[in-house]
Amino acid sequence: MNSINGRSSQETPIHCKVVYRRISEPDGVAGEGISFSGGGIQFRGALPLRIAEAAEVHIDAVKGLSPPLTAYIEVSRCDREDSGNYRISGVIKGIRSE
Repeated sequence: MNSINGRSSQETPIHCKVVYRRISEPDGVAGEGISFSGGGIQFRGALPLRIAEAAEVHIDAVKGLSPPLTAYIEVSRCDREDSGNYRISGVIKGIRSE
């Protein structure tokens, strides 16, 4: 079991394209999904997000896991990686199927 923000949940690795954006901005940024659970999501991308910021994350279909969906998250962590990208974690506040 892994923990996201103190919540114990079973994470599923996802290696798919994501597009994420701040709720306050119209344009999204391409990223890569890392993991997904009932309560949270992790992904990486070039645009950093602030902790507690609201964001929208569109997740491509993941074979055997889910059809395309959009998750509305509250950012819980954002760390710069050696590659220059940011690893972002968020608590899922809502999900919409595509």
